[in-house]
Amino acid sequence: MKQFINNLFITALVMFILLFFVSTIWQEPFVFELISAMGLVMLVSIFIVFPKRALILPIILIMLSISIISLTSSSPVVLWKGLREMSVIIPLVILINLVSWIIGHRPYVKALMNHGKKQITTPIRFFSLVAALSHFISSFMAVGGVAFVYQMFRDTKKQSVSQESWDFILSAAVMRGFTLTVLWTVVHPAFAYGIAGTNAPLLPTVLKGLGLACIGFVISIIIFMIEMKRKQISASVISDLSVRPEDKLDGLVWRFLFWVSLLMGGILISNQWLHLDILLAVPIVIVTVTTLYFISNKSMSEYKQLWVRLVTVDLDKKKKEMSVILSAGLLVATLKETGYDQLLFGYFLHAVDVLNLNILIGLTFVVILLGFCGLPPIPAMVLLSGILVDIPGGYSADLVLLSLLLGVAVTLVIAPVTVPLLLISSQNGLSLGENGFRSNILFAVSLLIVGLIYIQVLTLF
Repeated sequence: MKQFINNLFITALVMFILLFFVSTIWQEPFVFELISAMGLVMLVSIFIVFPKRALILPIILIMLSISIISLTSSSPVVLWKGLREMSVIIPLVILINLVSWIIGHRPYVKALMNHGKKQITTPIRFFSLVAALSHFISSFMAVGGVAFVYQMFRDTKKQSVSQESWDFILSAAVMRGFTLTVLWTVVHPAFAYGIAGTNAPLLPTVLKGLGLACIGFVISIIIFMIEMKRKQISASVISDLSVRPEDKLDGLVWRFLFWVSLLMGGILISNQWLHLDILLAVPIVIVTVTTLYFISNKSMSEYKQLWVRLVTVDLDKKKKEMSVILSAGLLVATLKETGYDQLLFGYFLHAVDVLNLNILIGLTFVVILLGFCGLPPIPAMVLLSGILVDIPGGYSADLVLLSLLLGVAVTLVIAPVTVPLLLISSQNGLSLGENGFRSNILFAVSLLIVGLIYIQVLTLF
């Protein structure tokens, strides 16, 4: 019975994605109704096979939606529409994983590591390398880059280095490198939805976010130097980055950079020149570039096997993520249809006025507050980017979005529960609190302060 429900979930998820793409070309009412139906099938199947204690957040979001509808005497049809509210997010979240197929096809990352291995002689250089690789790989692999980079280095520890120091160095570098990607990376779901929701210009937002990410990277190194002295980490921490004779790395770095440039350039061109919505451009370009990659490498049989694995194995692991996204969609649709979104916006403006806060600073803290209340960054962006679009004060949309993204970046490393923290904890066996708040609070506060100053400086231009 459980296997049947799992297969039902996978089928509904695949149909949901396919119907979304159909709806972008053929906008018939019954297509949208089918999308809602597939959303309902997914949600019901998840609630059947998942223990309820693992679905506390979706249950809260759904109950909030039902409560708002009851209080406003609105039609329950709002919930039906809400099942397709996230139809642009779900394809993005699923198809973004195709980029990892390119990374794993050849030892590209090993080639990058080998390129700079002679420079890795101190803990600071090792931390910088891991953080840089985590940032670079996560820039187009999103949260999948967390486990990927951790696994690259997990067996390279010197015996003389304590396990506690090693866990801190490696995990902190991976998390800090990853969290900065949300500030500028177009394939990150939070960034992409923010662009679509706030109508922020893509290129200026990317450039300003990249500037803050570079500053954040420097901050991460400075904070690590402080932490290194406190934890008395002084010796070299890495044992060996040797390359096996069978690994053919010649030219791989440039090939890798070519495909990354093609991916990023394709998204930029699709959005800026072809005027394709960013949420549609990202999955289309990812699928197109990945297909071209495997065609050019004459590996179509392997490409077919990867698709089979995605559908038969990987999609089944997305239940919890889909439950949060779908239930957040119900709440977003309910807020829109009942007018509560504008009510919340009014409360936000009133709170900012009472506290005498700059609105952009207020936006950042709202995202962090939602994160500590248990709402993950992507649903938080979905909620806020659709509500907080008419910000008074004449602020440009890119600065409004950057303020939201700064809150997301801080939330990712110190909130009680986030997906990257769950991933890193599954790798090193430490608690979410140890990997998150305890290890990264100094970095998060420093990034928050410098980020707020950075955004305020940008308002002067």
